[in-house]
Amino acid sequence: MYGRIQLFFILFIAYSAASAPPKPLPTSTTKLDSRSCRLDLYHLAKNQYNNIEPDFQIALVADNGFNRRYVALKADISYPLGFENFSYFRTGQPVEIFTADWKKYYGNLNLSDSSRSYSISHLVRLGSTSPRQAFDLLVRLIAEDEGRFEFRSANKHYRFYLEEGHLDDFLDCLRNQVTK
Repeated sequence: MYGRIQLFFILFIAYSAASAPPKPLPTSTTKLDSRSCRLDLYHLAKNQYNNIEPDFQIALVADNGFNRRYVALKADISYPLGFENFSYFRTGQPVEIFTADWKKYYGNLNLSDSSRSYSISHLVRLGSTSPRQAFDLLVRLIAEDEGRFEFRSANKHYRFYLEEGHLDDFLDCLRNQVTK
């Protein structure tokens, strides 16, 4: 009898742990220190297994050590190659247009390793070649919209919502880098 109760208790704990709700995925993260400020924005979508995962990422990076500012984009490896225009939307209207030149990145010699393989690009303002100009403009637009905005290409649209406090922390980090 005692063994059955123990077995029941172990099975109950195992079932409870397996059926615990997953932690919500973040829509933004920050990495802030004296040398760099980074704000990552994630668009979340359902994958083929009906699980929520990030399917598009924007990284705003200011590296004080190398005096660089840029916007990096990351998407699934199946994302199409080549140039693509993105419109920054506010209240249903385009405000600014940026350009990305997508390339495949294979982080592993095994090309079938999709966990380390993805498509990447840097963002520039349409008609420009300066990643720094795109960074400064995008930061200003995101700050004006308090971290809620929409990015659209010809075929896709992405809505971004920053976690509470991430935008302010990122902007403070940028101000501290400028004053040094």
